[in-house]
Amino acid sequence: MIELFYHHANKRWYQKSSYQSIYWGKEPTKLSPFPSSSSSIIQLQSSFDAIRPLVGIFAGSNRKHHFSGNGTLFKTIQQNLTECGGLSYVFTPEDIFPSFIRGYLYNPISKKWTGFRFPYPNIVYNRIPNREEECSNKVTAFFSLLKKKGIPYFNRSFFQKDHILSHLAAKDSLSPFIPETAPATEVNFKHFIDSYPSVFFKPTAGSKGRGIFKVNRVDSGFHYIDHKRNVLFSTFHSLQEHLITQIDEPYIMQRDINLTTHQGDHFDFRVLLQKPFKSWQVTGIGIRAAPSNGLTTHVPKGGRILPFHKIATQEDEARLHALAIRIAEALEEKEEMLECSLDIGKDHHGRLWLFEANAKPMRFDEPHIHEAFIRSLITTFRTYSAY
Repeated sequence: MIELFYHHANKRWYQKSSYQSIYWGKEPTKLSPFPSSSSSIIQLQSSFDAIRPLVGIFAGSNRKHHFSGNGTLFKTIQQNLTECGGLSYVFTPEDIFPSFIRGYLYNPISKKWTGFRFPYPNIVYNRIPNREEECSNKVTAFFSLLKKKGIPYFNRSFFQKDHILSHLAAKDSLSPFIPETAPATEVNFKHFIDSYPSVFFKPTAGSKGRGIFKVNRVDSGFHYIDHKRNVLFSTFHSLQEHLITQIDEPYIMQRDINLTTHQGDHFDFRVLLQKPFKSWQVTGIGIRAAPSNGLTTHVPKGGRILPFHKIATQEDEARLHALAIRIAEALEEKEEMLECSLDIGKDHHGRLWLFEANAKPMRFDEPHIHEAFIRSLITTFRTYSAY
């Protein structure tokens, strides 16, 4: 076991052993024995002479708190790493300095996050939750610095729906699985409405179902449907005028697919992929069903979880695994990533369709998938860390 102490006056870390030299960080820093007998800050289950890996979790800035992001996930990562001789700390763009990083550890007894000085880590896990901050000059400069220092990182940025789908659609082996998609322009809209009875509109930078709406062509005109409203427009012109007021950011249009149903409700598959070693693997597959007459299957928008093995067949599982891995391999050509999630649907003819790919996967509510995700994530840190 390694016990770590922190001297707040000189802002230095120490360790307990007087006979063992212990190192940590990308630029190995030796931890001296602690000169007094005060209680330790944190204990690690390790019998080695190094704290490996030291993981930096990159979070968003927050004026009212130390950081913004998935604090529950960050606590779980810290707990699991300390049980195998590693350690993680959370930091923001405001916490980066030339020779150290101010990071935060969670104390399960006081139930508080506390800031300390840390060396640069062995790997950085980008979980900044805000696209705007992720594109800031500070963040861009930091990733450039990591490259100079030889410190690996992953989840460099959120995916842009239009860029990702066009990249995948350009591949002959994947284009049959991509619904027709195009930027939401006036010319494209006319083509889509003339070609398909139902069209989805999605913000290119959206997530969790935010901003999605659908237009259905019906005998009496056009139905506009979003998460709150269902409006009938009698003419194409009146529909266009309404859309001008709705679209205030880049959008894509996507042909609607008639998904298979369970008890009358449409559902799709959420596939979680990770790359803990040198090849991609499917960590888990969940099923999300839309509410009755609902717009999407997103749980924050009213969707519900269905048990995978009661709904899907073994053939579904095998086909989803094969397609998901091919998609992840193709995405990796464009993105610096070691994890992602995919939204895949199955139509009434059994054909699979990819609707979206997501960086920085959200928590899967199925406990067995979440536990497998954490195990694989810890392995990923150990595999790709630089020592």
